[in-house]
Amino acid sequence: MNREVVWPIARGLLVIAVAIVGYYFLLFAVPLVYPFFIGWMIAMLAEPIVRWLELRFRVPRWAGVTITLLLLIAILLTLLILLVSEIVVVLIRLSDWIPAWINDINTYILSTFFNGHSELSQLIDNIQNYLEKNPQQRSEIVNSIQNNIGIVANKGTQLITDIISGIGTFLGNLPYFATVLVFCVLAAFFIAFDWPRLKRSLQNLIPHHVQHTGSLIIVDLKRALFGFMRAQLTLISITGFIVWIGLMIIGIRYALTIAIVTAIVDLLPYLGVGSVLIPWSLVLLLTGDIEVGIGLAILYLIIILVRQTIEPKLVASNIGLNPLFTLFALFVGLKLMGVIGLIAGPTLAVILIALYRAHVFRDLWNYIRNGRTPLQK
Repeated sequence: MNREVVWPIARGLLVIAVAIVGYYFLLFAVPLVYPFFIGWMIAMLAEPIVRWLELRFRVPRWAGVTITLLLLIAILLTLLILLVSEIVVVLIRLSDWIPAWINDINTYILSTFFNGHSELSQLIDNIQNYLEKNPQQRSEIVNSIQNNIGIVANKGTQLITDIISGIGTFLGNLPYFATVLVFCVLAAFFIAFDWPRLKRSLQNLIPHHVQHTGSLIIVDLKRALFGFMRAQLTLISITGFIVWIGLMIIGIRYALTIAIVTAIVDLLPYLGVGSVLIPWSLVLLLTGDIEVGIGLAILYLIIILVRQTIEPKLVASNIGLNPLFTLFALFVGLKLMGVIGLIAGPTLAVILIALYRAHVFRDLWNYIRNGRTPLQK
């Protein structure tokens, strides 16, 4: 066979093999080194502040690193304390509201089905008379009801068991999380302290062209990362503001606290605003508070409409992607990975765009076709 055909095929297979091996290597390596990767990211974020402290106040590097990390930890702890305190406040208020809601539901059911509704009573009497005249169908209906009650009971028991198991697993993993956090902080400290030396060592080891390509990729990824974080903060701020205004218009007490918690829940995968507003609306509709229940449902629809309208454009403008391409990445991520894909899709798109802008795909194609690496240009 012609060498001009064989060698490009061989080099293409080599590139595919290296990509597959690299993928499985990452699957194996990430669980082992992720605390150090997190530490590296923290050190990278802290480096500008450390440099500023060194140049502006002439503090030693170890002191600048210590001050910066303590400042970051203090900010995170403050945010965590505020979040936990708001959640505790909401739970305390829910503990007061839930018994009243249950009592309202019971009252509504009793008044609706067993008190003064002649048409409904007549319908129930007709059903009873029909079942007495048709014992076979009555037996089938009773068996069906019993089976459904058993299914609901089993599902409820399983749900309670899963919740208790999840709480136990979370509490059992707290020491592990604390240990990982300690490793992340220590890794961040040592990496930030040795940042100039590590940077020089990498510059001496890595070829210049690879450094240039890597720097382009890192710059794109950093811009996209901060842009994505900015977009998400903007989205939850808009969500919280809409919820706050909506609850104020409806006349709900503690509107600001509920809006803050709802905005925070909106960040969590598989939850979102609907996990708060939909059950709340259903409970109010069941208890007979029709106007407020419908108001919450309309508020939820408004939030969904606003988010679906502005999210692709907002994410695209902050991470530097075309809005149509961002919408495509969001949809593909949602279809392949569910709610997590709304984050993973744009992230993968950003990585691919960064590799494209750094000419990585062009260099790979030149290697496959001509056997030339960037160092041989």
